[in-house]
Amino acid sequence: MDAHLFRRFCEAAEPLLVGSRIEKLQEAGPGLLVLSLYGNGQKRQLCLRHDRKEPFCFFAASRLTAGAAPSAAIMRLRKYAVGRRIAALVPQFWQRRLWLLLAGNAEKEGGALPAGFALWLLLDLREGASLHFQPPEGAERGASALPLPPEPDAPQWPGPAQLQDALGHWRDWPVLTPALRRSLAHMEEPDQWALMEDLRAGGGDVFLYSQTGAPDVVRAASAWPLPPELRAGLVEESGEDVLALTERAAASLVLGRLAAAGEAERAKPVQRRLRKVGKLLEKLDEEERRLKAMTSRQADALALSANLWRWQADARAEWVEVPDETSGDGEPRRIRLDARHDIRANMERLFHAAKRGKRGLEMLEPRRAALLEEAAGVRQALGEGGEALPAAAGGEAATPAAPVGARIIPRELPKRVQAFVSEDGFLLLRGRDARGNQALLRKAAPGDIWLHAEGGPGAHVLIRRAHAGQEVPERTLQQAGCLAASKSWRRDAASARILYAEARHVRPLRGAAPGTVRMDKILATREVAVDPELENRLVHS
Repeated sequence: MDAHLFRRFCEAAEPLLVGSRIEKLQEAGPGLLVLSLYGNGQKRQLCLRHDRKEPFCFFAASRLTAGAAPSAAIMRLRKYAVGRRIAALVPQFWQRRLWLLLAGNAEKEGGALPAGFALWLLLDLREGASLHFQPPEGAERGASALPLPPEPDAPQWPGPAQLQDALGHWRDWPVLTPALRRSLAHMEEPDQWALMEDLRAGGGDVFLYSQTGAPDVVRAASAWPLPPELRAGLVEESGEDVLALTERAAASLVLGRLAAAGEAERAKPVQRRLRKVGKLLEKLDEEERRLKAMTSRQADALALSANLWRWQADARAEWVEVPDETSGDGEPRRIRLDARHDIRANMERLFHAAKRGKRGLEMLEPRRAALLEEAAGVRQALGEGGEALPAAAGGEAATPAAPVGARIIPRELPKRVQAFVSEDGFLLLRGRDARGNQALLRKAAPGDIWLHAEGGPGAHVLIRRAHAGQEVPERTLQQAGCLAASKSWRRDAASARILYAEARHVRPLRGAAPGTVRMDKILATREVAVDPELENRLVHS
C-alpha cells in the first residue's frame, strides 16, 4: 500500500475508529493482524498486513479468524489493548504508521496502567503492531519512552519549479514515494504538476486494476490513475468509496496471496515426494540398463557352450574369439572372460548372470508401475500452477490471487470422507456416513461453507475456501448442493432444498448420535436440481 493510498484510507477510517472498542485481537495469518472493533452499534474488523514489500491496511466485512495458537507478542497486545476504546488517532502517512490512543480499562487486570500513563497502539505497515506507554508530563522518562505525544507528518511538497530536482534527490522528499516516482517517469511535465497538486490537496477517487475478464482478481490499487505504460492489459475501475475499494483489493492482494502462500507451504511435502519419486525412477532406469546388460551376456554364454570343444578343460584366458553366426560380415565374436576361472566356469557364470538379470527385470516392472501411478496421483493433487502476473503500480510482479479452491487433497483425509473438485476448482468434501459427517466437521476451517439437505437425513458437504472473504461462484454452490442432495432423503426427487452455513456456526450436539449438529446461523437456503451423474464427473480419483 503506497503512502498516498494509506493517507486516503486513514482519512476515511478515522470516523469509524475513534470511539470504537477493541473486542478481539488476533493473527489471522502470517503477518496479518486483525482487530475486532465495536462502535456506533456495528462490528468491524480492521486488518493490518504488515510487510516490508507488500503491506496493506483494510476493513474486512467477512469475519477472519485465527488458525493457530496466538504467539507471545499477540498475547501481550491482548493483555493491554483488548477491552479499551480508541480515544484518538494520529496518522503518520509518509512513514505509513497509525497511532491509536487507547482509553478505558482492559478486560484483564494484568493490563492495568500506572496512574497518569497513556497507552498508544502503533500500527506500522512495515513492522506490525506495538505498544507504547506514555508517562505523565513531568515524570521521569526512560530512554525508550514515547514522545509527548506522537506528531502527525508535515512534509514539504515540491512546487513545479522544484519537481525535477526533487525527483533527482527524492530521499529528501517523503511525498515522492516509489510508486509515485514510477508514474511520474511516464508523464509530461504539465501532467506531473497536475498530479502532484491533486495529491497534495487530497481526496478524489481510488483506482483498482484487475485482470481482463476477471474483475475479482485485483492486481493493483492506487490513489491516482496509472499511466498506460504501467497498466497494460489491466482494466481500470475507480470510485470514491475508499473503504469498500481497499477491501475489494485486499481480497486479492492480501488474503489471496496469503492463501496461495499457505497452499504452497502445504504443497511442499507433496512436492518433495514428487522429487523423491523422480529420483527413484531415475535409479530404476539405471538399474534397468544394468540388468539388460546382464541378460545380454546370455548370447556370449551360448556361443561359449557351442564352442567348448575348442579348448582344453582347464584352459583360461582374458578373452576368446568364436564364430558369430548372427554376424552377417563373418566377423568372429570376441568374448571377455575372467582369467581367474576356466572357460567352462566363465560360461556358467555368464548363464547365471543372464538368469539373474531376467529375474530382476521381471521384478522391476511392478515397482516402476507403482511409482508412475504415485507420481500421477501427486501431480493431480498439486493441480495446475498459476503464472506470474505482470508488474503494476508496485513495480514488482504480482502473485496470483490464490487458486479458487484448495487444490491439494489432505493426505490425512479420513476414509469416511469423499473428495470432489467443482468445475471452478473448489475442493468439495462429503461425508460417506454419519461418522464421516462427524469427521468432516472436524476438518472444517471456520470460513468453509457447510451444506445439508433441509428437512431430513443426508450427507454433510463442505466447500473449502482459501480464506473467509473468498467469494464462491454460483456454479460451485449449485454443484455442492447437488452433491448433498444426491446422498440425502431427497436423492430420488427432481430438486431439493439445501441449507448453507459457515462452518464456524455449525456445532456438534454433545451426547447425540454421530453427525448430529446444531446451526447457530444459516447463511442461505436454495433450491438445487438433483443430478445423480454429477458426482461421477466431479469425484477426485
